[in-house]
Amino acid sequence: MRGGQRRQRPGCCVLAGLAVATLTVFATVDAAGAKEPWEQVLSQQLDLEQKCVLTSTYNVQEWQLGDEMVLSGKARCYDGREFDFSQKKSHLKFDIKACEPTIC
Repeated sequence: MRGGQRRQRPGCCVLAGLAVATLTVFATVDAAGAKEPWEQVLSQQLDLEQKCVLTSTYNVQEWQLGDEMVLSGKARCYDGREFDFSQKKSHLKFDIKACEPTIC
C-alpha cells in the first residue's frame, strides 16, 4: 500500500449496511407496538383490579365534555373476558365494568 492508504475489505460496508437495516426494522416494530398513554394506564389498572392481561381495545370513543376529554370503549383480556371502560377526566382512574351476557 502506498502513501498510507488503507484498503477496506468489501464485507465491512455490507455489515454496516446490514446493521443499519436491522436497527430500522426494530425501530419500526417498536413504533407499531407502542400503545397510547391512556391504554398503558388502562392495562395496568385491569391487571391490578381484574387480573386481566389486556390484548386489545375496541369501540373506543373520545369526545370533548367541557374542558375535558371523555374516553370510553371495550377492553378484551387474554383469557377472553371483556370489560366496558370509561374515563371522565384524564387524571382519574377508569370506571371498569365486566361485560356480562344478559337474558331478557
